[in-house]
Amino acid sequence: MKSIINYHVIDSTNVGDLFSVPAKYFTFPGYTVEQADIRTINLEDARDKHIIVGGGGLLYSPFLQSFSKLVESKARTKLIAWGIGQQLYGNSYTLAELQNFDYSQYLENFDLIGVRDFVNKYNWVPCASCMHPAFDKKREIKHEFVVFSHKKFQIKIRNFPKMTNNNQNIEEILDFLGSGETILTSSYHGAYWGTLLGRKVLCFPFSSKFYTLKHTPAILPVQKWVQQKIKFSLFSKTFF
Repeated sequence: MKSIINYHVIDSTNVGDLFSVPAKYFTFPGYTVEQADIRTINLEDARDKHIIVGGGGLLYSPFLQSFSKLVESKARTKLIAWGIGQQLYGNSYTLAELQNFDYSQYLENFDLIGVRDFVNKYNWVPCASCMHPAFDKKREIKHEFVVFSHKKFQIKIRNFPKMTNNNQNIEEILDFLGSGETILTSSYHGAYWGTLLGRKVLCFPFSSKFYTLKHTPAILPVQKWVQQKIKFSLFSKTFF
């Protein structure tokens, strides 16, 4: 039987990485499918197997060597990018800067390319986590605001329900996000999933990936909430 390897970041402390993987949601009749960490590629394991790279923000310089290894192993296989995206760390980006991101250094020798970034020349393919059946559940709004932070970039606002992406239970996280009328988030998947749930989203970005969503949330640039400790105009006092 033929084989497929789905390479992605395997991180038990990041729910977005765990549930962005196409192999979780799609079957490939006639093939066995396995998952492996893109940071620890074994070329012998990849030999003669079709390769899917995705999902998550894998178009990021620390992974460039891994992409090169996959191209080396390409003989007699198909190399597919599925729902991956750029990641440049920094404050804010213009549309021109996002469009000028050099995708080719990662994807030049791929056979089929689908990128989750809406501002690029390739086919747009959203993060595969949208296929999770838990999105079909109706959820009642219980809070005016909820805070969902990336574990490394936490939003320090008092008095609102809080959660981080350091969690392996996507159903619990979707219930939490769905309980808020407005989601305050520094997590890409917090913004993406909140939008899929039909909630209002205010995003606190730390990298370029937040600016590439097809349905862009309201964005407060990082320098305003980290450096200036800016007051929210919608609140009567400072919550930082």
